[in-house]
Amino acid sequence: MPNLIRPPDDKDRAAFLRMLFLRTEQRLLAEIRRKRAQGYVEYAEVAALKRTQKILQDMVDESWDYVPAMIEKVFYHSDAAARGYANAAGLTITQTSVVEQLANNLLGDIIEAAETAQKSIEEGFQVGRREAGSLREAAMKSVAEEKAAGYGPGKAAKTMAGQLQQEGITAFVDKAGRKWSLQDYCNMATRTTVRQAEVAAILTADPDHDLYKIVKIGTTCPICAPLEGRVYSRSGTDPDYPPLTKAFGKIDPAGTDDLTNTYLNIHPNCLHALVKYTTIGKTEKQIQKDKDFSSFEKNPITVDPRTKKQIAAYKEKVKNRQQLLSDYKQYERYREVCGEDVPKTFEKFRDMKYNETGKWKQTQALYRKTNAYNRIIAKEPAITGDLKAISEKTGVKMAGLEHRLKTKESFLRKVNADSGNSLEAEKIRETISSTGDVIRYTYIDHPTSLAGSYQEITRAMLEKGYESVKVKNFWTNKGNPYNGINCTFKTPDGQRFEVQFHTPESYSIKDGMHKDYEAWRVLDPVSDKARALRKKMMEQSQGMEIPAYIEEVKNQ
Repeated sequence: MPNLIRPPDDKDRAAFLRMLFLRTEQRLLAEIRRKRAQGYVEYAEVAALKRTQKILQDMVDESWDYVPAMIEKVFYHSDAAARGYANAAGLTITQTSVVEQLANNLLGDIIEAAETAQKSIEEGFQVGRREAGSLREAAMKSVAEEKAAGYGPGKAAKTMAGQLQQEGITAFVDKAGRKWSLQDYCNMATRTTVRQAEVAAILTADPDHDLYKIVKIGTTCPICAPLEGRVYSRSGTDPDYPPLTKAFGKIDPAGTDDLTNTYLNIHPNCLHALVKYTTIGKTEKQIQKDKDFSSFEKNPITVDPRTKKQIAAYKEKVKNRQQLLSDYKQYERYREVCGEDVPKTFEKFRDMKYNETGKWKQTQALYRKTNAYNRIIAKEPAITGDLKAISEKTGVKMAGLEHRLKTKESFLRKVNADSGNSLEAEKIRETISSTGDVIRYTYIDHPTSLAGSYQEITRAMLEKGYESVKVKNFWTNKGNPYNGINCTFKTPDGQRFEVQFHTPESYSIKDGMHKDYEAWRVLDPVSDKARALRKKMMEQSQGMEIPAYIEEVKNQ
């Protein structure tokens, strides 16, 4: 038996289903995280697919229990309001039929979304076997993060799940080709059905009443505005008024104009109200005016009836809503990338964005740097694969692979130092573009063959599509305590990385003087402490065997 969520005791009848859809999507992503946390790279296990299927079936089962009751509650509430008393005595045969139809429609949407989500997950698991695909890319990225940050797969899996969600692993594509997350699609279907139930309850409250008016609200959208303020015939049989299907649309374009052949709404986010219309108390002139205004011939719907002020108010409302949604998506991205360095709640995030300029600029800068770091390390596995293959082919050994990724903390320190702690986006971008050692490798060979190995490995990398950007041969620089060949290469898509060439002796000495170098690089070069450290490093590198033909390796 699924663990039921209790619906809230308020007027929001759809809140329970929204919680259910959110929980379902979270459980699906948790299952994918669980697979990653256990160290799996193969995603085709039957057990995992059965568990995701069970999660989706639980959602369908709970919806099956709740949807009819929810729609009935909407009917009772809306019907009672239409009749003008607190509680409706009961649903009529017609209303019961409408409730059943709406419930079946919504359940059909939920079941279809669940089936499609399962197929999406199954396809994702299959894609995970191949060299490309969102599952494999997400897995490779999380593995790279583990190596760089030194934490286990459980934490890295959170980032992976977020990427899977963005890639649409739990997505539903509707008949119009629009892509939704499972949660968003089911929420939209529920919102539409609740609105349809409210409208249907009003239209069926009095079986003998035929005329209804869509009330004007002024700041409505351009789709609804031309349809508001008009009087409609529910049955479609009154020649003086347009059929209600003109506003709500026909399910079957060639079908009848009665209530059973209408969508019961203009779109899911309609704000207008539907009320009974009566001619009682109206003059003949007023009645004729209503008829003329309602007529699609005399008052075409191609004309926007709103005033300039109303249009401006609607545009402002849309702008504010779009800004709110944009801010929320930004908040989710920032939380995903920066974690606890971003306010925990959306409200505090917006408050910081609009009221704390200094703090917001710092947060933006942190996001840009961290996001750039994540994109860089996601490319590491493919580069590592190529360089290891070259190592095996040439017989030249690699060293320090466990240190091939600069940690995020080290990356941030370097970017901050090189950019002068700038918060400007362009300066940060330029600094990151010139930082070529986030991904770095080392080849080691004997002094007699190092120069030749450098040439051979460089040729092999060029053949694989990499581009040589920079070469610095420190062996020929007698005034530098460091000895080695440092190269910057670029992937076909522009990612820079570093490759060093060492002898066993130079590699060992480099590691030995690392702490002294890190201490020296932040000092004033002419300070006594800096001079002492440099002298110490020069002494360490003295007497080192110089590789044969090393002078043939030219700087680039």
